[in-house]
Amino acid sequence: MRAVMTTQIFIRIPTELARRFRNAVPARQRSAFVRNLLEQNLPKTDEYMYELALKAEAFDRANAEESNELESTLMDGVDKSETFDTAKLFALCQK
Repeated sequence: MRAVMTTQIFIRIPTELARRFRNAVPARQRSAFVRNLLEQNLPKTDEYMYELALKAEAFDRANAEESNELESTLMDGVDKSETFDTAKLFALCQK
């Protein structure tokens, strides 16, 4: 079984809420209780980013002409066979 890395955090909550928490959740189950609440309530970033990527892909398919125009604009004047030269870029920026 693979060990899961953990991090201890310190949070402040109102005294009355802390009392209710201690009364409702046994001492050896508090970390798991808070972990479960966080997992259930925090946004799932990976899923959100995946959904955004799907929307972007669908937009690109629906607007192929715009996507091609944007790519042409981005690549305008770029020689695909040329490698990136930091010194050359620096020299150009000094002009």
